[in-house]
Amino acid sequence: MRKTALINQGIYHIFNRGTEKRKIFLSKNDYKRFLVNMILFRDEDYSAQNIHRLSMSEAESYQVKTPIVDILCFCFMPNHYHLMLRQRKANGVSRYLHKLQMSYSKYFNTLYERSGNLFQGSYKAVMVEKDNQFQHLPLYIHMNPLELAEPQWKERGVKNIKGSLKFLKDYPWSSLSFYLNEHSPSYLETKDLIPFYSSREWVEEIKSRCSTPSVEQAVVDDLYV
Repeated sequence: MRKTALINQGIYHIFNRGTEKRKIFLSKNDYKRFLVNMILFRDEDYSAQNIHRLSMSEAESYQVKTPIVDILCFCFMPNHYHLMLRQRKANGVSRYLHKLQMSYSKYFNTLYERSGNLFQGSYKAVMVEKDNQFQHLPLYIHMNPLELAEPQWKERGVKNIKGSLKFLKDYPWSSLSFYLNEHSPSYLETKDLIPFYSSREWVEEIKSRCSTPSVEQAVVDDLYV
């Protein structure tokens, strides 16, 4: 149990990485399994018993009866993940993350014949308390994959902004494409973020951060300082 309880209707940046910064996704199927877990464990009463049998389309069409969290955006990277969640019920975030990580760890350890902790502790949670946090956090999360295409972009800027934008749009393990296409699956709660950015405004803001690394650092300062 966390020392400080998270509050209902509170919005949080949730993130965690592999222990010793190890990769937690080694194949497309690993990413898919984590995504299926992310979708289904929103339901307070969902059991992990049959989760390994479900396809992505079945998970996406699942009707949640008792949601404990809302998912506003997400991004999965090779050795860590980011989620932006709203807590719906008491201890909802903690219960959700416990099931999400435990189920995935069991899957991963069984598949790759390993033992021990997969994740570095339970998880980190930062409450979104200010308007500028709420506005900038989704972009911060969605721009994480740039580390794969341009590892030093935060220090040097992006050399190919057009190519980098396409890379982010096409990155399959993030919710960015749903916002850019103005079409989202039922498991993603987009209505709170849509007023901040039209699809065009998302693109322009990403371009600005790509070309001016200091803007991205200022955003990080706003989020965590």
